[in-house]
Amino acid sequence: MNTESQNPDISVSTPAAEPPDAGAGPQPPASPASPASEEAAAAGAVELPFQAEVQQVLALVINSLYANQEVFLRELISNASDALDKARFLALTREDAAEQAGEPGITITLDDAARTLTIEDNGVGMTRDEVVQNLGTIARSGSLEFLKANAEAAKQKKEGGKLQLIGQFGVGFYAAFMVASRVDVHTRSMLPGAEPVLWRSSGSGSFTVAPGDRAHPGTKIVLHLKEDAREYTKAWRVKEIIRKYSDFVHFPIKVNDEVANRSAALWTLPKPQITEEQHAEFFRHVTGGYEGEKPLLTVHLSIDAPVQFHALLYVPEKASADMFHKDRRAIRLYAKRVLIVEECDKLTPMYLRFLRGVVDSEDLSLNVSREMLQENRTLSQIEQQIVKQVLKSLKDLSESDPERYATFWGEFGRVLKEGITLDWKNKDAIAELCRFESMNTEAGKVISLRAYVEKMPEEQKEIYYVTGIGRHAVEQSPHLEAFRKRGYDVLFLVDPVDEWVVKALNEFDKRRLKSVTHGDVDLGGEPEKKDQAEGSVDAAVSAVKAALGDRVKDVRVSRRLTDSASCLVADEGDPGANLERIMKLIDQNAQESKRILELNPGHPVVKNLNILAGREPDSERVKQWSELLLDQALLVEGVVQEPAKLVRRIQDLLAQVSSAAVGTQP
Repeated sequence: MNTESQNPDISVSTPAAEPPDAGAGPQPPASPASPASEEAAAAGAVELPFQAEVQQVLALVINSLYANQEVFLRELISNASDALDKARFLALTREDAAEQAGEPGITITLDDAARTLTIEDNGVGMTRDEVVQNLGTIARSGSLEFLKANAEAAKQKKEGGKLQLIGQFGVGFYAAFMVASRVDVHTRSMLPGAEPVLWRSSGSGSFTVAPGDRAHPGTKIVLHLKEDAREYTKAWRVKEIIRKYSDFVHFPIKVNDEVANRSAALWTLPKPQITEEQHAEFFRHVTGGYEGEKPLLTVHLSIDAPVQFHALLYVPEKASADMFHKDRRAIRLYAKRVLIVEECDKLTPMYLRFLRGVVDSEDLSLNVSREMLQENRTLSQIEQQIVKQVLKSLKDLSESDPERYATFWGEFGRVLKEGITLDWKNKDAIAELCRFESMNTEAGKVISLRAYVEKMPEEQKEIYYVTGIGRHAVEQSPHLEAFRKRGYDVLFLVDPVDEWVVKALNEFDKRRLKSVTHGDVDLGGEPEKKDQAEGSVDAAVSAVKAALGDRVKDVRVSRRLTDSASCLVADEGDPGANLERIMKLIDQNAQESKRILELNPGHPVVKNLNILAGREPDSERVKQWSELLLDQALLVEGVVQEPAKLVRRIQDLLAQVSSAAVGTQP
């Protein structure tokens, strides 16, 4: 087993001159009768002190470096895997290297009575000097030293290929002291003339190096477990940890002679070699799904530049219950087939949080713990490649299988649309993937922006849309009347996120997105001649403006109404009614913007009001009708500000109409 020490780039801040307990938190308890001291008295044994920083690092490892105690086993398995890779490499580059005994592999033996866990490999092993250097100091890395020493040999031997070294970073070996009161390392190097060595320590102030009795190259580590770590003598518990972290290490891992890992990492295989059944099985493995579940879409990546990584990503058929928890991520990050982070939020943007699967990279830079990824360029480059390939795969799906894409959109469209507001670099690509209902589509059917543009009449210059709380609400909007009469389609944007989507998108295919409820609209020449010119209802406009005062921003003649008497529109740049409704749900104290009341000059009510306002502009009836025109516009939007007053105004109007009908005085 190749037991690793700390990356040379990482330094411990505690000065060597400080006492062991300075600035590093609680220290591992020293044994009254140190096994290291006992070994020092034995023939040929030498007791050596740990490097000055070791005590501080051991304290960090035991108390705060790892979030889960169980990762000690992942670290030791990773080191064993490195040692086996090194053995293969050494056998190819040095003819005088000792042969491995048996097939490469890792064996874990558990003894509940003795309270020990033993992990053994038949890898490269260590010489006495390597044992002292790699296990007695912190600021070294055995894997890095090995790479430097054999760089030239690797160039001369094509068969050797690249080394797959998991443990070249970190202080993984020292994680053993989280669960062990004593650690024994029996090792023998493959180098010619190497003698077996025994290393032993209780993790206190020193360690012992003595002649060993190992007959073949490799390393065996015996962990004498603490009382509270007895669970790690149970085969089911150890297998559980292996399946979680080391399931895809490419050497067999046996627990009490039973292979516990699957070895074959599906994501490293060529695409044509993987069957749909294998994809379905692996999808259920990474999602915890049930028998019969399968992915809606598979994205299999093998990227060599600018960063090397493999990825096997899936889009599920159904959205999970936590889909709108924006911190949720479900991509597992591996480094050379070893699980590093179970839910990594650095690999995909928030708007792709529906993805499931794995990413495995050999180019990751890690901090002292594999659980703490550095914020570096590598992760950013991986994310960029994943986004690019996933968006491309979704576009291909939308073109090759529109029905399946419609299924995807129904489950995850609301999440994907967030990308337009979050990812300026890819917002155009995301916009191509967006789907919306529209005035000219059946309920439940959707249309792309591209299809909308292709169906636009030649004289139509802008993409029109309306936002609201649902199709039923928006398709009854009076704002659509002129568009419907002209045959212009209007997109129905009925998801809350759509309010932010249209603000971020602005235009598509060089055509501006225009809200039918904002500002003035210019639909070109009128579809049919109006009965009256706009200027003929000036008296009504003036009277309504005077009656409503500062309750509205303005009153004007409408060019969007053909059937309704009035409607409310937001001024350009102001939030619309739907956005204000959403903001009120978020913050009840959110301010409301005043809006513009538009009057339909061809409607009988407005015409009659214009006549009445010309005769008696300040009468109560003019004020009452003005209030009703505002109430009607609010009712269409589902807003009733003062229900009691509205009812009284309607009752008064009915009384007037009914009296006129029967010829009596109201």
